[in-house]
Amino acid sequence: MSDAQNAQIAHVLFLDIVGFSRLSMTVQPLTMERLNAAVNGAPTYSAARERGAAQPVATGDGMILLFWEDVTAPVRCAIEIARALKTPPPIPVRMGIHSGLVYRQLDIAGNENIVGEGVNTAQRVMDFGDDGHILLSALSATWLTQFDDFQPLVKAGGEGVAKHNLRLSVSMIHGDGFGRTDTPRKLQPLVAAAGSVPRVAILYRRGEQADEQMLAYLEERLRADGLSVYVDRGRKVSSAWLKEVEERIREADAVIAVVSPQSLQSEMLEFELETAQDQQQQTGKPMILPVRLGLEEEDVNGPVAAVIGPLNQFLWSGPDDDQRLVAELISAIREPLKPRDTEIRLEPVGGAVPPDSPFYIERGCDREMQQAVAAGESILLIKGARQMGKTSLQARAAQQSRDLGWRVGLTDFQKLTATQMASEDVFYRLLAATLARQLKFKYDFENEWDDIFGANLNMETFLRELLEAAPEPLVWCMDEVDKLFGAPFASDFFGLVRSWHNARSTEPHGPWKKLTVVIAYATEAHLFIQDLNQSPFNVGRRFDLENFNLQQLFELNGRYGSPIGSYQEAEEIHDLLGGQPFLSRRALDVLKTGKWDFAGLIQDAARDNGPFSDHLQRVHASVSKLPEVTRFVRAVLDGSATPNTDQTSYYRLLASGIIQPRRDGTVDFRCSLYRQYLTMHPPGTS
Repeated sequence: MSDAQNAQIAHVLFLDIVGFSRLSMTVQPLTMERLNAAVNGAPTYSAARERGAAQPVATGDGMILLFWEDVTAPVRCAIEIARALKTPPPIPVRMGIHSGLVYRQLDIAGNENIVGEGVNTAQRVMDFGDDGHILLSALSATWLTQFDDFQPLVKAGGEGVAKHNLRLSVSMIHGDGFGRTDTPRKLQPLVAAAGSVPRVAILYRRGEQADEQMLAYLEERLRADGLSVYVDRGRKVSSAWLKEVEERIREADAVIAVVSPQSLQSEMLEFELETAQDQQQQTGKPMILPVRLGLEEEDVNGPVAAVIGPLNQFLWSGPDDDQRLVAELISAIREPLKPRDTEIRLEPVGGAVPPDSPFYIERGCDREMQQAVAAGESILLIKGARQMGKTSLQARAAQQSRDLGWRVGLTDFQKLTATQMASEDVFYRLLAATLARQLKFKYDFENEWDDIFGANLNMETFLRELLEAAPEPLVWCMDEVDKLFGAPFASDFFGLVRSWHNARSTEPHGPWKKLTVVIAYATEAHLFIQDLNQSPFNVGRRFDLENFNLQQLFELNGRYGSPIGSYQEAEEIHDLLGGQPFLSRRALDVLKTGKWDFAGLIQDAARDNGPFSDHLQRVHASVSKLPEVTRFVRAVLDGSATPNTDQTSYYRLLASGIIQPRRDGTVDFRCSLYRQYLTMHPPGTS
């Protein structure tokens, strides 16, 4: 099922516990337990959940509550939760409310997750708040003021700048026992200056009933969301009128073109679109958003088609699409892509994406990782299949640490040879010597590294002195630790890492609070570590990397200069590649460089001379080496595989990024491209 078919309008309450990451490991679960009790005890939430009209999604330091039916449910629930949490000792919680488009997706473990503009905006609104604030997006505030019970409680908040330099207008709600009366520190007073909100021009063909009905609906809904909307309703043709129309189009941030079967032949609409296109080529804006009324893509022809053909398009088939259409347009306008240069400098596809790369796409775990690094948490675990971006996320954590003025050590276990991994003492001395060299730390290995103490104690003594040598924290990034799982001393090493975490409590005045260890791996640790209670893998904060959703693919497409020309094409590529980051970048790279056009890419995708041939041949080789893995892949092909068919092969293929679990308990390939290729080239055949 495509993301468009999964799209829904949700009324979202996003809440988190202020300062949660700074609480002790003992207090954190108790605090979360109290929050859960307050939420479950809220009458609005419990009643909606009972009838299937609400859904919770856990976050690292709070939760998201999605309501599917009642636009007032999030604010009523927020009030109930706020009052419940006033009971001593109070819990510092901030909340953000917004209504918008969301999508249901499965994560790597087969659990359902919710993504989309509705969640993103609610989170950004919440992020402006301090402890106790209940904040509303402009759209939510507009809707709530239509209700007598809420109208007197909604107050102006201010404006704030969020991600992508996005300026949001935020309101507050407060009353007896809930909310705060003071304006959040991150908000500025509302300013009516030009450009303070996105400017939108709506183009249409006058005199066409369907076009004008859609125009009126879009104008009303976009204004309600706080956007500045221009519509040309001039009737007197003159040079002054024409000049005004052109100026308004050129100064707009976004142009929405209502395209019906009748307006396809409109030369005036063609002229207006060409004006927008000319301005976009000069300055990078306005973005042009065509809305097709009951038109399939193959039916778009005539003068207007030449302009809108290469663009991302929005399809409206009837009144049932009203809310989805508005939510998609607002999402596109509120989160515009950065203006692109006339020439996009491409980067090689493959390997880690540099922290400052314009092609790095943030996912949900990026924000949580930033917070965890800034809080100096002890163990951060980055888990993901091959080519999912583990090293890239770790590199961003390292760069963030450097920007904070902290020390950073990097150990890539993939670079270690079999000889270096054969001896425990050689291994530990190599780790210590590498860190000492990177951090320019002088250590007397000859006299301090004493065989009588053994490798573990020698390593701990070295690290203690390294930490005590400077006041700044140390962030130690360990990449590809899977290679260490098979070493005879693996359990001892990971037990040592766990002991540094425990030492924060057992040795409160020691240096261990200055150490953060970031571990990137792909394989399930429980398959190799004998006692997880003596390892870092069940105490650290874990980040599971997932595929790109459709919205993130759109964002990446914009970074490449939009070589994917329509919403339908984006859906088709996403369905083919499943949002796998490497494959998505590869597809956009070959489209941008002209090595394949869209039709050719889809046609040749699974061929041995196609755009993904090297990658697919490597996949085929990796599943053909071991007979048991080959048998498992054949079971996936015929639909009979489950995780219990052969757990060793299952976890091996899961770590390599070739398969993923399904909610029905079976196993499928991570993307349909793998199924196509392995169907054409079954492993184990001569």
